[in-house]
Amino acid sequence: MKNIKYLFISLLAVFFIACDDDFETPGITEPVQGTAPVLEGLTEEIDLVLEKKNEGNTIVELNWTDATFADPIGVRYYVQVDTVGNEFQSPLEFDRVNDITTSITVGGLNTLISSRYAPAQMVELEGRIRAFANEDLNSLYSASFSMKLTPYLDVPIPSELFMFGTATGAEQVTGALKAYGSESVFTKYLKLTKDGLFKFSDKQAEDGYDYNFAKFATRSENIEAAGDDAGNFKFTGETGWYAVTADFVNSNLTIAAYETYVSDYPNIYLVGDYNATDPAWSPGTSPELTRKSEGVYSLEVTLKDGANFKFINQQNWDGLDWADAGSDGNTGILAPKGKNNNIAFDGADKTYIITLDLNKGVYTIEEAAIYLVGDATEAGWNIDNAIELKYRSSHNAYMGYIPLKNGNLKFFPAKGSWEGGMGRITDTEDPKGGLLGGDNKDIPSTNTGDDFKLYRVAVWFDADASSYKYSILDAEMTLVGDATPAGWSIDNGFNMVYAGEGKWTTYVDMNATGGFKFFYETGNWNSGYKEISDGNLSLEGGDPNIATPGAGYYKLTMDTYNMTYTKDLIANKKMYLVGSPNGWDINAGIELTWDDTNKEWTLTTDLAADDAFKIFAESGNWDSGFKFKYEMLNFEGGDPNLSTPDGVGNYTIKFSLANRTLTFTKN
Repeated sequence: MKNIKYLFISLLAVFFIACDDDFETPGITEPVQGTAPVLEGLTEEIDLVLEKKNEGNTIVELNWTDATFADPIGVRYYVQVDTVGNEFQSPLEFDRVNDITTSITVGGLNTLISSRYAPAQMVELEGRIRAFANEDLNSLYSASFSMKLTPYLDVPIPSELFMFGTATGAEQVTGALKAYGSESVFTKYLKLTKDGLFKFSDKQAEDGYDYNFAKFATRSENIEAAGDDAGNFKFTGETGWYAVTADFVNSNLTIAAYETYVSDYPNIYLVGDYNATDPAWSPGTSPELTRKSEGVYSLEVTLKDGANFKFINQQNWDGLDWADAGSDGNTGILAPKGKNNNIAFDGADKTYIITLDLNKGVYTIEEAAIYLVGDATEAGWNIDNAIELKYRSSHNAYMGYIPLKNGNLKFFPAKGSWEGGMGRITDTEDPKGGLLGGDNKDIPSTNTGDDFKLYRVAVWFDADASSYKYSILDAEMTLVGDATPAGWSIDNGFNMVYAGEGKWTTYVDMNATGGFKFFYETGNWNSGYKEISDGNLSLEGGDPNIATPGAGYYKLTMDTYNMTYTKDLIANKKMYLVGSPNGWDINAGIELTWDDTNKEWTLTTDLAADDAFKIFAESGNWDSGFKFKYEMLNFEGGDPNLSTPDGVGNYTIKFSLANRTLTFTKN
């Protein structure tokens, strides 16, 4: 116990001695003198417009000497920035640097100064290096350097920019109007409506970036904030055509008139070098576009490869013109005189619908087509699956072979849109053909059955009636002429068989002399095709007839879409049954016999209950097979095969190309 007592007293003595030594050491309350950092190699003033697109670029590499303090204590450095003349009373600082060098980037400096200085306005600043050791020591500073900087509003620069709203011709973002962009500056020429609202997006979708009023630092005087929750702009100028320029370099949005506004241009013409028919770059003979509505015009025209053209408002070079906003090309974005380049397009000598929309500042070039929908069609009333009728320039009509059943149908100018639908003018108009428009009534199919049948459907513009017309005829093609077995009987032609894609085929005996024509409608002499050159056809009517290729058995194929035909001499006038009965051997088909009296092929043979087969015109050629499709004899490849019609048994098969019939009689 005594030992513990003495030990405790000894420890207290040591403690008090140690405390006496500590109290005799004065605290550090005065700055410790040292050497300030010295910037190296910075000789010129920094004068720069900061740009978002360069945010990762380095403005300057700062290097300085080590700062030293009287005590060897670790030093940290900060780059400070303040307004010139403010004596660094309230500096902005970058994060600390543990080295004696640092890089200042565009984005980093813009982020620092944007918290205090307005975007798109030049500000004079000065910077310096602050050296810091600890809170008990005053910092040491380098000499300052000067900067003239214009910060930007930190908004993403879009690769594409779209404009929409009630001030424009596209109210919804999904149909927003694309602007032409170059070097972070986008321009859109279009019609704007006074007091309408608008804004921008980087895509035509709801999830695009919202470039609203707050995303631009400065705006022209005819733009105000709409004050709504969406952050829309409000256009306060007069209704007219304007250039809208979104400058993301300077964070500036301007709207400036580029033409004197008129209520409508009465005439718009197409001028250029675009096909072999219209004189090149001849405004005096340029074709006129059809005015569809105020500011909207269209023209059906053939375009060659390497076509170049633009639009003018009078038939000389003294007026206005419009063409592509980019370099020679076809962006679909319109620009006015002095701001445009020719529209360039490779058309492959096809027919197109060119539409000019001055309201939206756009143009479109679409291969000419009209679309068909309805419960009478295979598309049903689904406008997104509408069936296309392509423009056939040689027919001067939109035409195609379309399967129809019982029901109704209607024509539309664009797939996916219910706008502009065309029906028959009244309920009393003949369903087989007549005027379109008026009350736009649904057109009833002439097929009253539930099974599809093939029809020749055509739509064309009748200038005399100033209206579109249509016709829906049974699909057929006949040979008529004294070179054929039919003679010149328009009511009893030799039938051809549909082979798909507008083609018709048959195998026929041709006489040594005489001529013939193809006709698409029995009983109608005006439906004939004549030959205008070897293998090329025209629907103009009249002479000349097509001369016989000579006596022999021929395969004739006629292409209504491309207006051509071919004639191939076939060595053997035969037909073959190929299928289950012969093991599907195309080279060893069961031969049908030609009946010259009845002008048909016949075969008597046994068929099993589940036999499948086809009739082929050529041994060894899988592409020469016949089938039934849309309740008619058909020459397209593929399924379906024919099958035993009435169970196992012996059958007599009769096949007539002239009548397009195939019959089975069970013996």
